[in-house]
Amino acid sequence: MSESEERSTGLAGEHDYAVIDLQEQSGKRLFLVKNPWSEGNRWSEGDEANGGVGPKEPSAGPGHASSDEVEAKRAVLDPGTFWININDVFQYFETLYLNWNSSLFSYRQDVHFSWDLTGRNSLWASFGNNPQYQIHSKAASTAWLVLSRHFKSAQGPKNDSDQNPPRTSAIDTGFISLYLFRGGGERVFLTDGYVARGPYVDSPNTLLKVRLPKNVPHTIVVSEQDLHQSSYSFTLSAFSLQPLTMTEAKNKSDSQTVKVDAWTSDSAGGNASSPSYSKNPQFCLDLPQPSNVSLLLELHSGEFPVHVKLIWSDGKPVRYVGTRDIVGDSGEYRKGHAFAEISNVPAGRYTIVCSTFEEGQLAKFTLQIGTMSACTVERVYARPAGQFVTQPGLALFAGETDRLWAPVGCSRLTRLSVTAQSAGRAGRASSRAGSSGLPLKVSVEYGQGLTKQTLAVSGDDDFSDAHYGVQVNDVDIQPSMCRQAGVRIVLERAGPLDLHGEEGVEVEVHSDGNVQVGSWYGLPCEGS
Repeated sequence: MSESEERSTGLAGEHDYAVIDLQEQSGKRLFLVKNPWSEGNRWSEGDEANGGVGPKEPSAGPGHASSDEVEAKRAVLDPGTFWININDVFQYFETLYLNWNSSLFSYRQDVHFSWDLTGRNSLWASFGNNPQYQIHSKAASTAWLVLSRHFKSAQGPKNDSDQNPPRTSAIDTGFISLYLFRGGGERVFLTDGYVARGPYVDSPNTLLKVRLPKNVPHTIVVSEQDLHQSSYSFTLSAFSLQPLTMTEAKNKSDSQTVKVDAWTSDSAGGNASSPSYSKNPQFCLDLPQPSNVSLLLELHSGEFPVHVKLIWSDGKPVRYVGTRDIVGDSGEYRKGHAFAEISNVPAGRYTIVCSTFEEGQLAKFTLQIGTMSACTVERVYARPAGQFVTQPGLALFAGETDRLWAPVGCSRLTRLSVTAQSAGRAGRASSRAGSSGLPLKVSVEYGQGLTKQTLAVSGDDDFSDAHYGVQVNDVDIQPSMCRQAGVRIVLERAGPLDLHGEEGVEVEVHSDGNVQVGSWYGLPCEGS
């Protein structure tokens, strides 16, 4: 129905109306129709016999109303209620649903519940906090599920001069639907994988017919779109010719931990291919015993894609991510929310990274961690407070050089970490078409020649060209080591240099004490 038709007829397009009475008067068949919204436009195309007012002439015989009955009905029509001719019904309405007799079913079960939508990011929310119920039948059967959204009283007089009393009105506009999932009757988090789904309707009731196998629990999920952020009450009813039970769906996890945080201008680091990925909010997950782990990440507002990842990092801040370090993640970036479900995670300390797809996307979020037993979750930071940051000069690979090294000194026992990242030609963007950068490896060595020891090396001693670079963590050095055999940072490259024959690497050292990093020295390619 076009906007002009809506204005001329007083009807709302794509909207459900209730038929509450039928009358026949002088050969004209009339419907008494109610708009559940109560307010708004009103039917305006009636003729002398119905005209939005109702029958005017008496009729005789069974099923026909007397003039007194008609006048009485005309006088008490509720707001939003009107009479309409059957011909107009056929012209302006697409579907007519007939009521059914629920007493024909041998078994019925009802559950009543409230749902507080305050603060909910409705359109892009997951199913994690939706009302969910397990339904189970001991025999194969067909069940009819009816969701009824309750009416509520509109706001009463605002002051003494307002003489309009409180009234019962249709609830806020919006849409409701039902989903059915097969999966042991446990709570579900995503819309993927449903076996049945009803349409989203803006009426207070919606129906879903489902087939239930014998002794296979299913999960019913109540869903909404665009309801106002308020508290609502509902009734969910199940009808069947076979015995069935309907109970609240069970959590897969016995323990739930919730953290509220945000991506800010300092912590919106983008996806794992971004050089600033390590800036993203990170959390240490300490599992005292093996457990299944679920991670639900939800935006408070907005619709940009998000992601959550569990990394084997001993609970320490993650500056780069190797494939071997990933315990599990939420897959593709998803608008508004992300969910990861990881089975049989060994006891230990892990790092959770919450990221947006693009850098600089700012929003608050909630992270919900589900485990089989109590766990500890704490925020960790990529650059702990109080640490020293040392940035030596640009390390430049040129010509035949494939190894660079710089001496390190310290004045007391110090723990340090080293990050190296390709910076392109002389510190400018790399000219490598389609490449992430120069394949690199970084290590910290002690001593030289036959007595040389590698204290730490990045990426399991493999080269990496990832955008975020390479890193070694938590290397302990002391002054005597620096004075005697010497401690040095070593950079190694693999593959050819860029088109200009040179490529720079930026190095950053984080430490809990002051360290000194000397100039870079080059070593020629092996075998040259």
